[in-house]
Amino acid sequence: MVLLAGGATLVASQAAESGERFEVNAMEYPWSAIGRVNVGGRGHCTGFLIGERAVLTAAHCLYDAVEGRWRGPGEIHFVAGYQRDTYLIHSPVSSYERDRRFNFKAGATAKNAVFDWAVLYLTEPIGREAGWLGLRRLDKKLAARIRRGEARLVQAGYRKGRSHIMSVNLGCEVLSYFGGEAGILHSCHLAKGDSGSPLIVFADGEVRVTALHVLNARTKAGETAGALSVALFLPGRGAKQAVAAARRGGATWSNGRAPANGGPAAPVPGRTIDELLKTLGLLPPATADDPAARKAAISAFQGKTGLPVDGEASVALLGRLILATP
Repeated sequence: MVLLAGGATLVASQAAESGERFEVNAMEYPWSAIGRVNVGGRGHCTGFLIGERAVLTAAHCLYDAVEGRWRGPGEIHFVAGYQRDTYLIHSPVSSYERDRRFNFKAGATAKNAVFDWAVLYLTEPIGREAGWLGLRRLDKKLAARIRRGEARLVQAGYRKGRSHIMSVNLGCEVLSYFGGEAGILHSCHLAKGDSGSPLIVFADGEVRVTALHVLNARTKAGETAGALSVALFLPGRGAKQAVAAARRGGATWSNGRAPANGGPAAPVPGRTIDELLKTLGLLPPATADDPAARKAAISAFQGKTGLPVDGEASVALLGRLILATP
């Protein structure tokens, strides 16, 4: 462990077990681009697609602590949009790359955590069916916008106790940094299974990943989370090996892509939008599956918030609803 400013200590992100979560339909984008990294039949972590065949996750998920070795690619399987034992979009892992400087036995130190990443290369281009997520650096300007309520940080993963359901934290606040600005401490809680999950930013009508979860930090106020900034993977400012690993996987960096219409995953998060409209009191629960009621509720929300009124569900609308949700 390592002591941080404010009396925080870092521990492996598999450890914590608290925090309010919101269930989502994992077969709707952007959630469909997130999935379970199943490892050797002994557990799972979370990972997310950054290209057709590339998944970003935490390196420590790939280490077999019982046998004291790194798992082979044949022991790892990625399931996108996993929902209650349903796995329509999945692929074996053909190979993976990790930062060789990460030392599992060194434990959860700030120095070690900044190397805690791995890119999985899939045998199948399942990003075409599930979609993938773009990356965005959490710079000071964006952090200030989050504090002002102009953007929102969200964490999504498969936590212990709800490991067959994707659940999200809808409002994470940036608290501090570690490893310079390589690591981000924030207020949303993690549990076993959340390692490798994305810290997502909704801003400007777009959804992108800003960090990769690797740690928990215990403070006097309770549990907080530590995530590795995706700036590590961005050309021009990232680490050479990390940028090359993302490029090898076909990452598009800033540009994510929703799945096409007609596939197993929906390109629009209709169910999540319905739930948020209900939370805001705009959609009566009994009419949640009624397209006309949804359209009316969306139109009402758009009118109240000064948006163009078209009654259409979209990822951009999801972001505005999340911003409006307490």
